[in-house]
Amino acid sequence: MKYLSLSCLLGLLCALCFACGDNTDWVSKGPTNEVYSEDLLLLGKEVYSDTCSTCHGADGSGSFGPALLGKGHKYTYQNHRTLIERGRRSMPGFGASLTDREIEAVLAHIRVGFFSD
Repeated sequence: MKYLSLSCLLGLLCALCFACGDNTDWVSKGPTNEVYSEDLLLLGKEVYSDTCSTCHGADGSGSFGPALLGKGHKYTYQNHRTLIERGRRSMPGFGASLTDREIEAVLAHIRVGFFSD
């Protein structure tokens, strides 16, 4: 009986994990409605290319890391910023290696700039 309960619990946990999968088409959501200066978007494109594109792809479509296109709709600006600053799972944090302006610029590029290239 003890093993049956454990296997039922594990089965339930697996079912919940699969049910929570994110099948949202983030790309179709397009850019956020945030407005950024052309200078900030240009800086963001440069910083993204130098810092992020190896893992997330030159166009944000993903590679080793997940796709970022449209993810501005999945994360609030502050959540997105925290993720870049602190990192998560296999992604390192960039809070110590990028300036505040560079982080803001990368966010502008990810949240809006991808869609204007």
